[in-house]
Amino acid sequence: MKVPLKVESVIYSINRVTAVIAAVVLAGMMLLTVGDVVGRYFFNNPIKGTWELIGFLLICAGTWGLGYCQMERGHISVNIILNRFSQRVQAIILSFTYLIGLAAFSIVCWRMFMLSYKYFTMPRGNVSDTLELPLAPFMLILSIGAGLIALVLIIDLIRSLAKVVRK
Repeated sequence: MKVPLKVESVIYSINRVTAVIAAVVLAGMMLLTVGDVVGRYFFNNPIKGTWELIGFLLICAGTWGLGYCQMERGHISVNIILNRFSQRVQAIILSFTYLIGLAAFSIVCWRMFMLSYKYFTMPRGNVSDTLELPLAPFMLILSIGAGLIALVLIIDLIRSLAKVVRK
């Protein structure tokens, strides 16, 4: 039971690219916030819709880096108890956690894709309040981000199950 290297390489490459995009979007959010604060307090003229736009950009910045974070094990984990178990038991526990994460992110991916499809096919409405931006692209961005971390979790699950079988 092993993921083909070509598939793994493609998934990892896509996650690296989306992580860079997320970092650029995060920098843009920072600049937009600074511009809004400067405009508000120094010129008494804030940027219209900043709060709304920051919320939408956060969808990209927050979800498109998750797959890369999982690839690099950049998240916080507490292994004080886990390290006391044998390698096989650790692999079983990790397999279970990967399975739960995979289920959760797969559901988010599916539901957000269905919601974005619904928004794309509606003739009117489903736009933001201030800037009147369509909601569908942002739901699709969230769906893509959830799908990318789900793909990484599949790879992790397969590796972890291989350790369970091997040990």
